[in-house]
Amino acid sequence: MESEAEIERGHADLTLIVRPDRRQYQVLDILIEFKFVSLKEAGLDGKILETMDREALRALPAVQSKQREAEAGLARYRARLQAKLGDLLYLHSFSVVAVGFERLVSSSSES
Repeated sequence: MESEAEIERGHADLTLIVRPDRRQYQVLDILIEFKFVSLKEAGLDGKILETMDREALRALPAVQSKQREAEAGLARYRARLQAKLGDLLYLHSFSVVAVGFERLVSSSSES
């Protein structure tokens, strides 16, 4: 696992890097950036949240804003890790946005 100090005090939620000397199989390095939108921030209550489909949740301005933040964070961390590990990095990154503690709204990946 990379620590925040290793990526210049960023706030990567989870970074898993397999040591180059342990790469006897092709293993993917994983970077996940989580973002959270509170119900208040989304302008919703729990009952309304239960009835909304994923596309409606993705369209919420607060969710779109957090998704952009997550993707920007992933780009920064990816660049730092790439500079550090170069061709040894098989990084797959994922951004995840949740609304409240009940719903996973948005997830995207980048190879």
